[in-house]
Amino acid sequence: MSEVKILRLVTGEDVIAKIGENDQGVSLNKSFVIIPQQLGPGKPVQLMMTPYAPYSKSDTITIKSDKIISLVEPKEEILKSYTQNTSRILQPNSNLITETKLPKLDS
Repeated sequence: MSEVKILRLVTGEDVIAKIGENDQGVSLNKSFVIIPQQLGPGKPVQLMMTPYAPYSKSDTITIKSDKIISLVEPKEEILKSYTQNTSRILQPNSNLITETKLPKLDS
């Protein structure tokens, strides 16, 4: 089972992904670059996630181990955001019409 980790690469990028190991290095599945943004002076810093290799055909990328500076576990709120953005399962929303909430039509 792969774990979600944040990697700091020698390029300075922080990448969050489900990681594994293979013969070529570390495999990253569903990887995203974490980009801090501040909308103005005195405003809080927000984190944005963008796909690490958006033009790749595969969801999995392998990086050589010597290109990784550090490997850490993400904070809970970052992990939660990552999980929500990579999940293929739709979360129930009270505004959605589902089979159990179909409007009844009078004949």
